[in-house]
Amino acid sequence: MNVGSELETQSGFPIEKETKLVVSPDDYQVILRGGKILDCREQLNIYLHDPERLREGLGSFRIRYEPARQAMATLKIPIRWIGETREMLELECPLSEMGPDFFPRPRRWISVDAGMPEEYAKHFQDLGISRLRRLGWMRNHRCLLDLGEIGEVELDRTRLPDGRVHFEAEIEEPSEAKHKALVAAVKKMAPSAKGTRIGKFTRFIASLGLA
Repeated sequence: MNVGSELETQSGFPIEKETKLVVSPDDYQVILRGGKILDCREQLNIYLHDPERLREGLGSFRIRYEPARQAMATLKIPIRWIGETREMLELECPLSEMGPDFFPRPRRWISVDAGMPEEYAKHFQDLGISRLRRLGWMRNHRCLLDLGEIGEVELDRTRLPDGRVHFEAEIEEPSEAKHKALVAAVKKMAPSAKGTRIGKFTRFIASLGLA
């Protein structure tokens, strides 16, 4: 069942267009020096899912904590790939509004019908998921970089649960022309830059041996 396609026809669900480019540690530094740093922050991502359904590409559900910001719950539902660019429906909600099973920290097991917002519960129920398990956490260092008239790019340095460190640039510009220009600019700055269809959640579960 393509829940993403169904939700796409409804109003109020923003579509995110994202291109991820894996880069080497050296090229990560090259990109970082090649623009103006607007912001850098530490992120703690906690992932929840049905552990029996991890290989089915059903999207991802995370809780993100950042210093001096309210914690957010984010559900990403895949729609399609267009070349190196992934389109997803993205639902975000302050963690404090997700219900007592989530705030201030999520319980190990959470029942889908335990009071989470309807749009979240409906997605899981449509997939036949009745309970979510807290799978674990992963830290990420994110910098927002201004490349001038071209636009902005996010640089991530992610420490996976198995200790490996992963470097990537993310482009989320909604304008197709600017999006392509940003991808081309990063690839020009960083010879190692290569598009990938592997997202953070997939890397996370693989590093835990769950994929």
